[in-house]
Amino acid sequence: MNRRRNAIRCLLHRRRRPVLVLHADHSPADHALRAETGELVERLPGARAVFWYEHPGPEEPDARTGLMSLGGIELPENPTAFLCGPIPFIRDIRGRLLGSGVPAQRIRYEVFGPDLWLPGPAA
Repeated sequence: MNRRRNAIRCLLHRRRRPVLVLHADHSPADHALRAETGELVERLPGARAVFWYEHPGPEEPDARTGLMSLGGIELPENPTAFLCGPIPFIRDIRGRLLGSGVPAQRIRYEVFGPDLWLPGPAA
């Protein structure tokens, strides 16, 4: 989350391209740095944010319900995508981006979440 926030802050000073911030979470209450992300996006001319929540709330009346989908999202021309999240999420959204024509070399990602490769408890 801090990396995304820092990237948006950096864009405030040297933005050259359209910025689209997409975020999915369980609920607005679980969305780390939600208010700050919204404020930073508002300060970027022409930037926009779209949020998805499995359990939406009145804090974000324009949020979409459910899991993130690129359906109905107009991607900027020749985008560079920065993904962060657990491996299943990254696999899904990366596949959707590839299917939308974004070249693999323009998709960056950072995995966080439980380490799925750790062995289970010793028997």
